[in-house]
Amino acid sequence: MTTTPASFALYVHLPFCARKCLYCAFASSELRSQHQVEPVLKALLREGRVRSGQSPWAGGVLHSLFLGGGTPSMLTGGQILELITGLRKIYPFAETIETTIEANPGTVTDEKIESWLKAGINRVSLGVQSLDDGTLATLGRIHNAEQARNTFQRIRKAGFEQASVDLMYGIEVADPLKGWKATLEEVISWEPDHISAYSLIVEEETEFAAMQALGVQVKCDEEIEVQQYEAARKAFFEAGYEHYEVSNWARPGHRCRHNISYWDGGSYLALGPSGHSYDASSRRRFWNYSHTQSWVDAVELVGLGEEGFERLTPHQYYDERLMLGLRMVEGMRETELAQIAEESEIKWPPEPLEDLIRRGHLERVNGILRYTHSGLLIADELEAILTA
Repeated sequence: MTTTPASFALYVHLPFCARKCLYCAFASSELRSQHQVEPVLKALLREGRVRSGQSPWAGGVLHSLFLGGGTPSMLTGGQILELITGLRKIYPFAETIETTIEANPGTVTDEKIESWLKAGINRVSLGVQSLDDGTLATLGRIHNAEQARNTFQRIRKAGFEQASVDLMYGIEVADPLKGWKATLEEVISWEPDHISAYSLIVEEETEFAAMQALGVQVKCDEEIEVQQYEAARKAFFEAGYEHYEVSNWARPGHRCRHNISYWDGGSYLALGPSGHSYDASSRRRFWNYSHTQSWVDAVELVGLGEEGFERLTPHQYYDERLMLGLRMVEGMRETELAQIAEESEIKWPPEPLEDLIRRGHLERVNGILRYTHSGLLIADELEAILTA
């Protein structure tokens, strides 16, 4: 028996950068020649065609398409147009599809903007990170604050339906709180439709991890990091943004549809190196080779770059639904969580739950279980406690 999702999200990984940022753990490498791009585009479309004939993707409609990386804006406008045109021949696009491209301010040109619009891209996610040049240099970004300002205004003037800004905090720099508040104030004045604000995580096998191992402090003190998060929440609330996920804010009607697919347990398909996919109907998760050439070679040989897969055990499924569902600020219905627990033969409620409610980190409101203000500050810790 096969199951076709009414709609699903498609992620396409483009593994090219001008230079790898010091904190980046994503599968990417420096783009030295445009000749590197064509084999990847060809393999992406071949893998897409093979997946389109498989369950549960066959017959499904795309409700969102997300071009991520890497730095998708490293590609020429013509290459992005070629890619999306090819995907449209493979998959039915919903009339209201959200089509996003991640962009670095140092790589955006008017020619690219024009091609993105022609390709049907209606949402640009701009990796600003900070408007302090010292902080940008610390992160190893290739752009400066002035480029970020100018690029955002060009994107807004071009007429994209949505313009989103990505920010990063928790970085060890001179006067981190003052610089962060200045960035918040200015970004809000731009009136973006969506803002993501992520705390720096020092991932293994990154330059920051190597620096930290040598005793270099790359993250600011935890107390300052908490103050930065609180400053963001306050500033965004006062500016009229909805806080809908731990690290994401949006103007009403502008939540990121693609990312919600990950948090609400829906099906999503990923093409390209390091792509991770999930078939909600069978609870099957699978992933591609992370090394670009290994993935290209596999696609050329068998049509897919899949390296491995697993079916979530009932316990894994319960843990993921609890963890991801509670990341949404609106929370989850406790009856839904209890039903998932029962199906997984897990006792509900989990033993720590009532204590966390008494301590003020979680709350029940009209049958909804959700993090409180203090709970959002330590969401990662609470996830570990609840799924232990």
